Amino acid sequence: MTVQKITLTHPLSRLMMSTTMASMAGQVYSILLPLLVLEVTSSTIAVTIAIAAERATMLLQPLIGPFLDRTNWKHVLLIADLARFLCFLLLSVFAVTNQISLLLVCIISICIGFAGQFYQGAQFTAIPHLVADRQLHYANSLESALFQLTIVIGPSIGGVALLFFDIHYSLVAVSGLSLLAVWLVLLLPYEQQTTSSKTFSISHYIHELKEGFIFIYQQKEIWYTNLILLISNFGIQFLIVLLVIYVNQLTNDPLLLGIVLSSGGIGAILGTSLGFFADRFSTYKQLLFAAKVIGGLSIICVGLSETIWLTACFNMVGTAAAGAVNPIIKTIRQRYTPRHLLGRVQSTSRFITFTLLPVASVCAGLLSEWIGVGLTIVLGGCIASISGLLVWQLPQKL
Repeated sequence: MTVQKITLTHPLSRLMMSTTMASMAGQVYSILLPLLVLEVTSSTIAVTIAIAAERATMLLQPLIGPFLDRTNWKHVLLIADLARFLCFLLLSVFAVTNQISLLLVCIISICIGFAGQFYQGAQFTAIPHLVADRQLHYANSLESALFQLTIVIGPSIGGVALLFFDIHYSLVAVSGLSLLAVWLVLLLPYEQQTTSSKTFSISHYIHELKEGFIFIYQQKEIWYTNLILLISNFGIQFLIVLLVIYVNQLTNDPLLLGIVLSSGGIGAILGTSLGFFADRFSTYKQLLFAAKVIGGLSIICVGLSETIWLTACFNMVGTAAAGAVNPIIKTIRQRYTPRHLLGRVQSTSRFITFTLLPVASVCAGLLSEWIGVGLTIVLGGCIASISGLLVWQLPQKL
């Protein structure tokens, strides 16, 4: 592919703008959903059920891979964005007319979750079609930086919306953001894509699923990076689950709690920003090892720290390390995967790396009752640090 300078009118920029609008809508929705369910049911258990309904769709990620590889990426992006827009609009209509129920919220959340899984897979597939190979790292760094930015400012936008409107009409605003994302996808170039010549059947579908798993196992660059993320994510989840509880033990000031949580978002943005330049000074193998060791040690330091400000600083260092890793992992997958397997490799890899998170959450809760919150976080940091040893199993050329 000819190297084209990435400007505001470049197709990648339009894709990033669409993704940012969609992510912003998702972040605002994540703020409004618990409030809406509480208003309807007055039950915190109902809130967790509604959130779990959306997150449960992650377990089905490998199943969508063959569909992504058979379909034009622009069509998938458009249908996914349109589906989310219709879900947000439908939910806002039912909310405004007071016809909302927990069952309806759960069904719509599942639909939004499915659309999100298809969108993420199609976006990953689209980037190699829009930029040259040498621009992949920059493109993935840009995508990660914008995503982290939406995580930081999304809740603020949700708060502003609630300041001027009630929950019901704030959902209408979410629908507007989602509709803008649909319009931006329509501006993307249409690329005629060669799809599988095989007619769809269950046997072909199962064969394509196996093909994705086998390719990942045989491609050591992808297999070992997935194992590294699987182990490190398990340890990091200890911190994610227990951080708020740990900070509450240090202070009862909600402002200081907010500072600690915000430091994570700031660190993630700094980490992805460093990713724009880091590959010029070091190899991916060296960067992954440094990020995993530093990230694990920062979690250990969080568990041992006794002041809020140290906790915030170490949390920022850890999220910066994680933020620097994300563009590297995506670029490795895209560079070493044939285009006809991109959808299966990404969806299956995400499933592998996130599959133990529910187990990690349960372990973190049980261990915190047994050995204490601080020591459990330290243990999570040790597990995350150990993942760095697997980096040396990666091929020397990486």
